[in-house]
Amino acid sequence: MKNRSEQLVHDLGKKIVTSEFAPGDLLPKVEDASEMLKVSRTVVREALRVLSTMGLVRSNQRAGTVVLPRSDWQWWNLDVLTWVLEDDKNSDFLVHLTEVRLGLEPTAAALAAKRASDHDMSKIKHAFERLEQSIGDEKAWASADYDFHESILQASHNDLIINTVKTLRKALVNSREKTLEASKNFPESPYDSPTQEVFKRHRVIYDAIIARDEELARQKMTDLILRVKRILEKIYGFQD
Repeated sequence: MKNRSEQLVHDLGKKIVTSEFAPGDLLPKVEDASEMLKVSRTVVREALRVLSTMGLVRSNQRAGTVVLPRSDWQWWNLDVLTWVLEDDKNSDFLVHLTEVRLGLEPTAAALAAKRASDHDMSKIKHAFERLEQSIGDEKAWASADYDFHESILQASHNDLIINTVKTLRKALVNSREKTLEASKNFPESPYDSPTQEVFKRHRVIYDAIIARDEELARQKMTDLILRVKRILEKIYGFQD
């Protein structure tokens, strides 16, 4: 159960993310918010302090508390990610998330092909087998898909890449579920279900890593994520 300050952080944070409070807007003064919300000024100040650490607002004595532009938000913050995912109007977020993946995962796949230990290879093999077993079960596929990519990330032995993608786990699973559902409307093979078609793409990544072919692993991971990006752009009519 949230205390009053945590609840206020949630309420205000969600209003900012959903543009009920737009960048440049001033939030009510501490005294006014305290009276309107029937909470102490201490609760309001603590909530604003937390929102400030998330990069959502900035407070000063003269100007008050102003909502900051999206470019200032701490996007890796779990609360910010959750509010964004719950807001259907933030449709471009999943496309931007895929662009982040393009910057990280092909490199991780190449590093895994180069650096993976026997134990790493065993974990990648196990994750790939789970992926194959999940064909036909969309929820199971989304989870197994994340774990397969996670096994590759771990095998890269690059702590910065691993930590960044781990932070985005909830958003990535959400993206996979939406992409899988939507891909039914954009089939690339008249004979395969979307899951079977995507599985073939994962197989070539798996084979490249097992063969320790760094460049092929990089290219096939790039191809896979670019396909995801194209599907999301079609879903949301996203324009660069």
